[in-house]
Amino acid sequence: MIRIARFVLSGEERDPWIADFFAPERVDLSRLVAAARGARVADGVDIVLGERPDATVLVFRRGAVTRDVLGHHPRLRLVQRLGERADDIDLAAAAERGVHVSCVPRRTLHYTAEHALLLVLALAKRLLAADRSVREGGYDLARVRAQDGVAYNWPGFTDASGLYGNTLGIVGLGEVGALVARLARAFGMSVLYHQRRRANPAQEAAVGCAYAPLAELLARSDFVSLHAANLPENDRLADRAFFAGMKRSACFINMSRGRLVDEDALYAALVDGGIAGAGLDVHRVEPRSPRDRFAALPNVVLTPHIGGGARSGVLDELEVLLGNCASALRGEPPRHEVRA
Repeated sequence: MIRIARFVLSGEERDPWIADFFAPERVDLSRLVAAARGARVADGVDIVLGERPDATVLVFRRGAVTRDVLGHHPRLRLVQRLGERADDIDLAAAAERGVHVSCVPRRTLHYTAEHALLLVLALAKRLLAADRSVREGGYDLARVRAQDGVAYNWPGFTDASGLYGNTLGIVGLGEVGALVARLARAFGMSVLYHQRRRANPAQEAAVGCAYAPLAELLARSDFVSLHAANLPENDRLADRAFFAGMKRSACFINMSRGRLVDEDALYAALVDGGIAGAGLDVHRVEPRSPRDRFAALPNVVLTPHIGGGARSGVLDELEVLLGNCASALRGEPPRHEVRA
C-alpha cells in the first residue's frame, strides 16, 4: 500500500509492478493521481523513504510516532497513518505542536475480519455439507419424519453447532485480529489472544479479550484464528506442535499468510482427527490447485485469498491518504482526523 502511494506521488504509476500487484484485476489509477495533485514530485515535492528532519508529511502503516519523533520534524504538518488505530501515536504531543493526525480506516481490513467469522460460521454450521445435501441428496429419506411440513435437519447432522458460548483464540491481535475479536464477542463468544508483546489493559478492555500463553490458548479454544504478522520469524508458526496443542474438536482459521502454516502438519492433523476442521483463505502456494490434497478433504473450507474483497478496494483507502497529503501542503485539515 505504501509502495503504491510512493509510486503515484513519484509519478511512476505506470510501473509494471503495480499492474502485477492488482492482476488479474485491471485498475485505473487516474483518480489517485488526481487526489495527489499538489503533493507529487511533478509539483516540486520531495518523496523519500524513511524519516527526514524537514518533512512536512509523515506517512506510515506500522510503527510508533512518539514525542521524540515529532520533535525531530519541526516542519511537520501531518502524521498520516494507513489504518484507524492511533494507539502508537502521541496525540497530545502532536496537538501541542499543531500537527494534524489522520488515521484512515481500511475497509479491506474490516472485510478480512468478516471473512474470518465467515469461515468460522461455515465450519460450525457445516455449511458446505449442508448445501451439498440439499443440492445432491445422499441422506436416508426413509428416516426423515416431516411434521406439519417441517423436516428439521433432514440429513441428520449431529455436529452442526454455532458460535455462541464457544471460545475463539486469536494469534496476533493487530488491527484485523482486534476487529475479529469484536465481531466474535457480538456472537456471544469468549475471546482469548496471544502475541509476543501483550497489549495494555485498556486495549484488552476495548477489544473485549483476555491474554493467554499460546499453549493455554490452543488448549482452551474451540476455534483458533491466525492473524500474526507476515514476518520471517513467523514462518511455519502453526506447526505440528501447534496443532497437537489444539482440541480435537477445534477448528483452525488462517487469514494471515500461507507461509505461517506448515501445511504438512495441518494436513496430518485434519486427516488423523487431531483437529476437526480448517478454513483457509490464504495458502502456502497461490493459486492452490483444484487437485490439491486439501481440496479433497470434507472438513476444510477453502477460499481464493479474497478475505479483503477485491484488491482494487485499496484504491478507496489510497485516494483518501493521497488527498490528505495534498491537503496538508495546502494548509487544510485532513479527513479522518484524530485528536487527543
